[in-house]
Amino acid sequence: MSGDDRSARGQALFEAHWREVLAYARRRASHATADDVLSDVFMIAWRRLDDIPADALPWLLACARGALANHRRAERRRLRLLARLRPTLADQLPGLSDRPLAGALARLGAGDREALLLSAWEGLAAEQAAIVLGCSPQAFRVRLHRARKRLALQAPDVPTPMTMEARHD
Repeated sequence: MSGDDRSARGQALFEAHWREVLAYARRRASHATADDVLSDVFMIAWRRLDDIPADALPWLLACARGALANHRRAERRRLRLLARLRPTLADQLPGLSDRPLAGALARLGAGDREALLLSAWEGLAAEQAAIVLGCSPQAFRVRLHRARKRLALQAPDVPTPMTMEARHD
């Protein structure tokens, strides 16, 4: 098959079946994963264009099924690796592992915990912490205020460190 014929067949194959392949993948995975699967399927199809039968849809869906399985395996491996590498809160906050404050921080969402730690442990001003989080200084101040309130709800009997309440408002 010449380069022009190959290109025309690949284009025609994509135009004829991309919707079905994407719908198949979206019924089985998130939209982002389905988009990746669509790309994977047509990349495989391009490489194996000569192997694709005249009735291409079943072949393409079989490729999509395999690509979905690959994505699921990769996600499981990624999650296992993260679980092994993720330090515990006690590792992140030396000296707090036996204190109720560590438990209260652990129960907060990641965003709240990050705002509190940037302010209290890293000692960053609102302007600096806002750069780290990619928001405005005012937005950071609001996040920090809300995080402090949620921390107080998590551990009402635990006095928050002075740096958390007074620093960088």
